[in-house]
Amino acid sequence: MRLLRLPGFGPLLAGQAVNAIGNWVAVIAIWGFASFQFDAGAGDIALLFVALSLPGALLGPLLGVLIDRLGPRRSLIVANALGFLDALALTQADSYGAVIVLALPLGLIEALASASLDALPPRLVDDRDLVRANALLGGAQDLAIVVGPVVAALVNARWGLGAAFLADAATFLVGLAVVVPLDADHTIEASRPSARRELREGLSLVRGTPGLRWTFGVAGVTYVLWGLFGVLEPLYVRDVLGATDTTFALLQTVFGIGLVGSGLSIAALGDRVATPGCVALATVVSGATAALYLGTESLAVATFGVFLWGVDVAFFYVPAKTLLQRFTPRRAHGRVLSLNESLEPLAELLVAPVAAVAVGVVGIRLLGVGGGILAAGAGVVALLLARRLGPLPVLVDPDPRAGTQRDAIALGGHTPG
Repeated sequence: MRLLRLPGFGPLLAGQAVNAIGNWVAVIAIWGFASFQFDAGAGDIALLFVALSLPGALLGPLLGVLIDRLGPRRSLIVANALGFLDALALTQADSYGAVIVLALPLGLIEALASASLDALPPRLVDDRDLVRANALLGGAQDLAIVVGPVVAALVNARWGLGAAFLADAATFLVGLAVVVPLDADHTIEASRPSARRELREGLSLVRGTPGLRWTFGVAGVTYVLWGLFGVLEPLYVRDVLGATDTTFALLQTVFGIGLVGSGLSIAALGDRVATPGCVALATVVSGATAALYLGTESLAVATFGVFLWGVDVAFFYVPAKTLLQRFTPRRAHGRVLSLNESLEPLAELLVAPVAAVAVGVVGIRLLGVGGGILAAGAGVVALLLARRLGPLPVLVDPDPRAGTQRDAIALGGHTPG
């Protein structure tokens, strides 16, 4: 594949895979193993999600201004350095409360890293290769969902919780090393509008672009479903299936297999899946398969359901990200893509406390099935609205420092004569 011959792209894929494995080891440790070790309840897990989500949800849009000013390469270097330091701090956690406090910066670091990485492909590849680049980068990261839980289970069983965070710290250094040689940043301008004005411009761009409004609407619904299931999954495995933390990790591996396999399929299909219709359909099917997953007491059915859910997530995430990149002028990629990264933790922040209360009222299985059905219904509505969007744009402004006619239109300006 010609993408692998591009300078720096192959090492970037490998480095992101290693970095993501470490991140997933830490996620499993915080989300699953810590909750088992410290006997956390629904309220404790919901509080953890609030802690992880709050910084990114509140400050994520401001990070986009930083990314657009520094460039995605420099901001990704900053994110990896901060992640290394926070992972080292987490090795000292000796209670669930300490895990929550020390995990507070992770939401912000993840938002900065993810939005910076999302802004890299349009600067590294041609538009015709954008879907494939997104799919390969996504697949490299998603491979961690297959390998990460297994590595996490082995590390946790042999060396304990702190070793998982130490492994994460080491992989942050790998992620940093592969980004440093890239040539993907523009020159930092000496004079720019205020951060407040740049932030307003980014928000105006989203409000004024029908494709961005639609994509953010569908993403919001999907992220609410993911936030709900983030609270429910550990409780479901422990209390409904009656299984251990090892089973929890293995189910995440099955989810990752579906995710990675679908990501490779998307790389082969290319632009055929980068459409609003595909994104809406993925939301419909994601809701249905999520309901199948948490709606059963059978481990075999749950395993099949979580595999299908992984397939659906891939067919949502890569096309949705590509739509955001194409509907947005490159000089505003940081602001729009960081807004997308902040939308997910915001959804988790809003749904986690509600889910913790609702579990006690309706139960884990009924809440999971109901949430999946509602998400599927919202996807049907989005599919109907997608017909009004018209033809998709193509990225035509190769110089990220330069404004274009399309920039002026998107930001509410007027073109000459």
